[in-house]
Amino acid sequence: MSQEFSPDPVKNRARHTLLTKLAANTTNPAAAELARELLAGNVTPRGVLSSTSYADLLAGSTSGFTEWYGNLSESEKDAQAEAGRNALSQLASDDKPAPSRRRRQDSVDDEDFSEVDWLDG
Repeated sequence: MSQEFSPDPVKNRARHTLLTKLAANTTNPAAAELARELLAGNVTPRGVLSSTSYADLLAGSTSGFTEWYGNLSESEKDAQAEAGRNALSQLASDDKPAPSRRRRQDSVDDEDFSEVDWLDG
């Protein structure tokens, strides 16, 4: 079962696209495995963050991002935020509505991410 990450089809497609690219990454097998597990619905984003299984991977990535972002000027940060908004707008203009899938209601372990917005901070 493929994981649905957002009720917004544009954001959901952006997340799937990002995770699909990450899953094909041959230079970082741990990141690729994490992406495949997320795409398959075998692990949730919250489960990743609360588990120690991917702690080293996340710590390294978070540290690199924090350093990069911390070195940006305010105008560069604004430009990066604008680039992100533009990318989402582009996805929205290219978006073709996908068929809606109904979530199984019989599983207690299914976690609803419809209210979680990973892209907006």
